[in-house]
Amino acid sequence: MHFSDKSLVRKLAIVLVLKLTVLMALWWFFVRENRVAVDENSAATQLLTSTPDTTPRTQP
Repeated sequence: MHFSDKSLVRKLAIVLVLKLTVLMALWWFFVRENRVAVDENSAATQLLTSTPDTTPRTQP
């Protein structure tokens, strides 16, 4: 491994750590407090019902 390869790995690691830090900060300030209440019956209904196919069908 050459010096330039080690430098590239170091730079990529720094960028990755910075990105993760920014993502964690965004989550902490904007998403952390939000909660969604899930009712068992409404979740089961949502999962078990089929949705109509809305794609247009063409005749050959």
